[in-house]
Amino acid sequence: MTFGARLLRHRKNAGLSQEELSERSGVSVRAISDMERGRARSPQRRTTEALIDALDLEDHDRAELRRLARTGRVALTGPVWSLPMYVADLVGRDAELEVIANKPNGLVVLHGAAGTGKTSLAVRAAHLLEGRFPDGQLLIDLEGSTQPLQRLLKDLGVPAEHVPEDVHGQTRLYRSLLAGKRLLFVLDGATTEEEVRTLRADAGCLTIVTSRHRLAGLAGATWIRLGGLTEPCAVELLASIVGAHRVEADPVTARELVRLCGTSPLALRIAGNRLASRPRWPLGHLVEQIEERRLAALTAGDLDVRGAFEVSLAHLPETARLVFRRLGLLVGTHVGPELAAELAGITTAEAEQALEDLTDVSLLDPDDRGYAIHGLVRTFATGLVDATDDDADRRMLAWLLETTVAAGVLFGQTGDARRVSPRRRAFPDVAAGRRWLDEHRDLLPEIVERAQARGLHEDVTRAVIALSHYAAIEPGLVWERVYRLALASAREPWQEIVVRGQLGWVLFDVAHRPGPALEVLTGAVRIAEESGETGHLGWVWLIASASYSGLGQFDEAERVCLKAIGLMREPMDEHYARSVLGVLWRSMNRPIAAVTAHEEVAKEQRAYADTIYELSALGRTLGWLGLALIDVDRPDDAVAALTEAEAVYKRAQMASWLATTLWHRGLAHRAAGRLAESDEDLERALAGFRALGDGLGEIEILRALAHNADSRGDHSGHRRLLRDSLAACERWDTDATREIAAEVRKCLSGG
Repeated sequence: MTFGARLLRHRKNAGLSQEELSERSGVSVRAISDMERGRARSPQRRTTEALIDALDLEDHDRAELRRLARTGRVALTGPVWSLPMYVADLVGRDAELEVIANKPNGLVVLHGAAGTGKTSLAVRAAHLLEGRFPDGQLLIDLEGSTQPLQRLLKDLGVPAEHVPEDVHGQTRLYRSLLAGKRLLFVLDGATTEEEVRTLRADAGCLTIVTSRHRLAGLAGATWIRLGGLTEPCAVELLASIVGAHRVEADPVTARELVRLCGTSPLALRIAGNRLASRPRWPLGHLVEQIEERRLAALTAGDLDVRGAFEVSLAHLPETARLVFRRLGLLVGTHVGPELAAELAGITTAEAEQALEDLTDVSLLDPDDRGYAIHGLVRTFATGLVDATDDDADRRMLAWLLETTVAAGVLFGQTGDARRVSPRRRAFPDVAAGRRWLDEHRDLLPEIVERAQARGLHEDVTRAVIALSHYAAIEPGLVWERVYRLALASAREPWQEIVVRGQLGWVLFDVAHRPGPALEVLTGAVRIAEESGETGHLGWVWLIASASYSGLGQFDEAERVCLKAIGLMREPMDEHYARSVLGVLWRSMNRPIAAVTAHEEVAKEQRAYADTIYELSALGRTLGWLGLALIDVDRPDDAVAALTEAEAVYKRAQMASWLATTLWHRGLAHRAAGRLAESDEDLERALAGFRALGDGLGEIEILRALAHNADSRGDHSGHRRLLRDSLAACERWDTDATREIAAEVRKCLSGG
């Protein structure tokens, strides 16, 4: 209802004519008539008060008439605009801009950590959409603003004397002004959903909210999370600030600078501004400063990375702040509630809530592995760590190592490795333990080194011994470093023997260095003889046998292998050793004996193969049987054995050995003259080795495919695949790949 309509009703209820009301109030008859007919919608305050007194109204009627008078006096007379200038060099946000552009109205929430460019993106979007919102575009900075609604009313053109004193009156006036309008609002730095609900524009308008919080309670919103830029976009942003010529002159250092800035737009802008104001500085000078001073070096004028993070952290509960500080100790980039609880000395439930609080302000990123902390946020957390956190560091490292034990023993133990058993945490199944180990495998060298520095030698030794069969299932050069480090922690003879046995296996089977492997294993034998700890000696001799074979000393290899078989204490261990003897006989050009040995062992292993360890042993026996069958010109039987091995490895989820089996089956198909089937298996093996990052496997498969191409007369394909294998050799560049590269070059040159 308008002021005039309500005035007319009150006058008639009082039984007054316009003339009588005029006489009582001192307001002219013409003015009263204009107001009642709607021709005058905004009486002055003195006029309103005179009419209210003359009508002798109740308090609530007085308040209503005053409100209607104020509303009548205020209206949007033209477009309103209070946007700052947009950032001209905004990069890497095209997808987000497109999402906003496709919103004709409603609510968009841009959320993310400090420094990700939320405000810049919102302002740029508002400028781009100017034509769609003819009644105006407004930005209000909510951080530090105590009366944002009053500020908005002022921006909308309401004189200060017409702004109601109470919030409810301000809200009613605000909504009346927006009715039927097409406006775009940017609410910058929102902290609560209620704040947004109060200020968001009506239907037909678009409201873009920026916040460190996700504000998940807002109905009907479109959420866009902002993280760091991609590396190419980050380099582009840097170039736009410092000049493309400086980046192009030193692209490697530019990428390093981008990495140190965590691809954060704020950090990159600060770094770029510092370099732009110092044109004689090489990029490397700022890189050195950041490496030495980290966040302290990322300050330029009023731009400050550390300050931005401190604002995010300041208003969180004390427990969340404690957890965040302790995350500065974290090995790797991921944490779950259990590890956070160990770090902070709190319950798992409390830790989970703290992680959620940190996620809500975008200091952590949730993913399928728990919560991730990246880039400069990690640097900020590390800078908060002090001496009072030493016990937390020890607890974390001990927890990581004991969890490694619990996961590692699920894959089976051999020899004296069986003396290690978990003291606490149990995984629900092998798959869960495997996921945990897969996620932490490449972190183990750092975990071991840090634990050794804390004196946790027993924890280190238990963990690396428990990993023996997992390491065999997931071979990689990381294990050489792990086991070399662990030697310094072995305090008892049996422990050193087991660790040396594992290191010898890595050197022979993974690094293809039988000589160094034999040196390590000989040391293990000496320790066993001196201490009387012979529980693992069968495995030490077995790996030594393979190393002798690798050196071409087959008679010694056979003697040692037979000795190993006699020392094995468990049937499954003896079966495995007998199968290794079959491998040796094949190397000694005794393929029929090898086939017989493998067939006998496979028959015994099939009867009990169920655990990961047992399945892996059966799979290897079948694989070795397949190769021996190729040697005795039984390729179809070889395919059958290798197909059974494939099924075993799939069941055990042993990706590396599965790829090797496909490779060998490709060789069996070739031996049978089936090149199409051979190519198919080799291509699958190639994809597997590449997914695993196995350079040697990739190279061997490319050479095998080249051999097939040559066999079918495809000489151009043969040379192309050889060149691909040569490129792979140069990419991986190890002693083994350099040897292969020499062979490939000789072949390409026609030698």
